[in-house]
Amino acid sequence: MGMFEFMREWLSEIFGETSIFVNIVIVGLYILVWVLVGIVLSLAVKPIVNRFLKLNRRISKKMRIQRELPFAYIDHQKRGETISKALTGIFRFVIWFIVILVVIDGLGVNIAPFLASAGVVGIAVAFGTQAIVKDFISGIFMIMENTISIGELVQIGGFTGTVREIGLRTIKIEGWKGDYFIINNGSVGPIINYSRDNTTGIIDVTLGYEVDYQLFETKVKEFIETFGMNDPVMVEPLKYVGMIESDANYIKVRISGKTKPAEHFGFERLIRQKIFLICQENNIAIPIQKIEILSGDKNGTGN
Repeated sequence: MGMFEFMREWLSEIFGETSIFVNIVIVGLYILVWVLVGIVLSLAVKPIVNRFLKLNRRISKKMRIQRELPFAYIDHQKRGETISKALTGIFRFVIWFIVILVVIDGLGVNIAPFLASAGVVGIAVAFGTQAIVKDFISGIFMIMENTISIGELVQIGGFTGTVREIGLRTIKIEGWKGDYFIINNGSVGPIINYSRDNTTGIIDVTLGYEVDYQLFETKVKEFIETFGMNDPVMVEPLKYVGMIESDANYIKVRISGKTKPAEHFGFERLIRQKIFLICQENNIAIPIQKIEILSGDKNGTGN
């Protein structure tokens, strides 16, 4: 508060040396100045953080020149707003905490007990809110590292859906039926992201041993050649992989094809339908599980 001591003599001449008004004015000015400093710094934090994030995005783009993500869903603005809010809130809390301590110290109050109490309270809060802190920190790193983005198709915890919201505590994923899966950031385990690169559609067909395999292979290869690149989601032609599995009852044949990101699910359904029609047209039987029920007498003799 020494910065205003030069005014004490001047105010004392006006109001008298014993006037309490002198101390009130000096203390009031001291508090007012530091409050204004806190307000100015608080207002300056957001533009500074936003400028830093824009610079960081420019640097990231320059570093990613050779690898542009092949999808159009990424929501940079949403991610930037989330990070900006988090960092701005943290910096503003620190600013006002320091301002309050400076004001208290300037008023002649020993701030050592406050700092000690803050440390004890901080430890107690940390133990009590471990999960919240874990979610918050995980959310910050997930957003900054661009692990997932708004609109991407991902699988988390066995649930597959489209990312609708990435918050500081939770992630919201919408399934294909419209149901929402909400998970805390700290609980997020392995993530499968289907939207970051081209995906492979896998179509497995099960055939019985009584089937003419040569006929099936010939017809499927003819279909692959005819189909070509007719589906707009394809990035590579279909490939006949061939027999991948066999046991005492059946053989399994695989067909694959590269598609645009997250488009392999619908592509697989389409090709399965085409293969099924080919089998029907050429009398190629696809094994169907059957349950045969035999009636019998009380002695167990079947009829």
